[in-house]
Amino acid sequence: MSQTTSSTPDRGLRCKPMNVAFTDRGWTVPGFQLLVPTGPTVVHAAGCDDMGLCHSVLIGAPFTAVIPTWATLLTIADSDPSGWVIALKPGVLGPVSQEAFCAVPKWSTSWDPFLREAVDTLGALHNADLIDAACADAFADVISAHIILRYGHCAGVAEPARPLTRQMLTRIRVFVHEHIAETILVEQLAVLVHMSASNFARAFKAATGNPPHLYVTLERVKFARTMLCEETIPLVEVAARAGFQTQQHFTDVFHRYSGATPRAFRLAHQNVGS
Repeated sequence: MSQTTSSTPDRGLRCKPMNVAFTDRGWTVPGFQLLVPTGPTVVHAAGCDDMGLCHSVLIGAPFTAVIPTWATLLTIADSDPSGWVIALKPGVLGPVSQEAFCAVPKWSTSWDPFLREAVDTLGALHNADLIDAACADAFADVISAHIILRYGHCAGVAEPARPLTRQMLTRIRVFVHEHIAETILVEQLAVLVHMSASNFARAFKAATGNPPHLYVTLERVKFARTMLCEETIPLVEVAARAGFQTQQHFTDVFHRYSGATPRAFRLAHQNVGS
């Protein structure tokens, strides 16, 4: 990406590769930014607005997200994030578009083929060293206008409902099993099946009868039961391996869904085995 000069301070600043944006977070003009992760990169964006309300979104391909330029960005288990961060500055647009820009949903995510195609083209030009500041600005202008026209007046429109297929449920189950010892967010599961968190939660409950967070909790309890039955590792380690933050939390949740404390469950199983 071309370096800026003092005579044209805004040139080349509106589009940055994601790994560059993570080390150089200064945008010169307040506004919004478009997060476009590629490959396996998943980004967590968070921050509090002027009213003191806290916001948080988790975004991964093929989704994109529109967030304020001041938001804090972190990657989920990815030391070399790939993708693009594009500043959306209303000042580059005409008066009508600038007015519409104020209605763009903040902290919103979308599955938008046009945006993905535009960013794929931008990435190809960047990799071929064919992009300069003016070209990057042109992409930012086109993308800004597209977001305003498509989303500027539909902040309250809900996403169309989509059912979860058997393949999607298998993908979720495998992910939960592989990450059972870690914190698992509903947003992470939603990204796996290319859905928003709210739509995913509704679709998951419709498909399984349980909300996602309860499913994860029951899987943790099931995994803990297996360890209590088959191994003699300390209870505190059983709790950690099953993803419970504290021993007390493990005991409370296990008792709630198993009818016995972990220690009593282990003793009962040992008595049955003997």
